[in-house]
Amino acid sequence: MDLSAFISERVVSGQKLLAPYLCAGFPNPEATLAILEALADAGADLIELGVPFSDPLADGPVLQAASIRALRAGMNLETTLEIAGQFQERRPTVPLVLMGYVNPILAMGRERFASKASAAGIAGLLIPDLPPECEGLLQAPGLPPLIPFAAPNTPIPRLEALGERGAPFLYAVSVLGVTGTRDALSKNVPVFLARAKQHSGLPVLAGFGVSRPEQVPELASVCDGVILGSALAKALEAADPAKLPGAAEAFLRPFRKALDAMGAPCC
Repeated sequence: MDLSAFISERVVSGQKLLAPYLCAGFPNPEATLAILEALADAGADLIELGVPFSDPLADGPVLQAASIRALRAGMNLETTLEIAGQFQERRPTVPLVLMGYVNPILAMGRERFASKASAAGIAGLLIPDLPPECEGLLQAPGLPPLIPFAAPNTPIPRLEALGERGAPFLYAVSVLGVTGTRDALSKNVPVFLARAKQHSGLPVLAGFGVSRPEQVPELASVCDGVILGSALAKALEAADPAKLPGAAEAFLRPFRKALDAMGAPCC
């Protein structure tokens, strides 16, 4: 899937994008595919599928614990891509963005990874520990597009340079720090998001710290959508293991409703 075209179409239509994050293998590998499908049913426009890693430097305690639990259950890059392929066969209209760290990819080999990611239908890559200047480490035929990050302290010239790379969207890290839910976001966040959108020229999705539907209107009014991670992981951790897909769907629907109230409905 052409992720740039997919996102641009929704931005032009006025639809605000909803992108939940799920660590593959959490709470257990057997439930991952069903949870992905439940998120799609609940109105996810795209889904960020995480590759568990032993040292996830961008993640806070909740997602670190999810990653370790998934690793202990046997999940890795290879099995994550297998699940991604199964999901894309079932839901080809919901793009998957793979979020992972560079070491497992290099260990697999960049050509082999690019081939497997392409075959699995991965539409984009988020690699927090790979600066844009080092993207050549992964370049190989068929590699999905890399999506850049920006933080509140990213200077304007850097935002402009990131925009020139022609990525599908810019991942705006709404806080200085790691992932995790926050009771309240800084009043400076909307200012940062507007600046990131203006100077990058890219669609902007806001992540890190978004935890409640009430936070959505202020954020999404100045960007193109939101990414949810730690709050979803908490909901899955608290859910009945036999009812994980239902818990995922129930968690996400209020966010979809809040976004749809701002623009064109998802369906």
